[in-house]
Amino acid sequence: MKRVFIFLSCFCCLFLYGCATHSHSTSKPPVDKRAREKETRAAALRWLELVDAGNYAQAHDEEPARLRASTTEAQFIRSMEGRRAPFGRVLSRKFIGAAFTSKLTGSPDGHYESILFRTSFEHKSVAAERVILTQESHEWRVVDYRVY
Repeated sequence: MKRVFIFLSCFCCLFLYGCATHSHSTSKPPVDKRAREKETRAAALRWLELVDAGNYAQAHDEEPARLRASTTEAQFIRSMEGRRAPFGRVLSRKFIGAAFTSKLTGSPDGHYESILFRTSFEHKSVAAERVILTQESHEWRVVDYRVY
């Protein structure tokens, strides 16, 4: 009985140690997360400036090559004119938050960051904009944009 107790005690200690070290080794340090978030937010805002100015052709050029290959520039422009232009000019935009993921529906596994803004438009006073970016060749590029 004493041997069973010692064995179980040792097993529990090893199990807890493994869990504790696993959580520390797989999480990114807060500094890395903040740096990535700052970098992706800046990339999203640069892309949104193009969209805000109605420069949809250049916004299309800033997308990853795999998306440019599947959508023509004319298709992208028509899509943006239908999705974004009706809201009018931007009156204000405030960063709400960011979330990192390695999986995105309909896309290959990779590095994705979802950036959320609270935005006020000329024809929609309260809206949310979501910009999803992916990291390709050490650059963050927009793969999806939504206005809610």
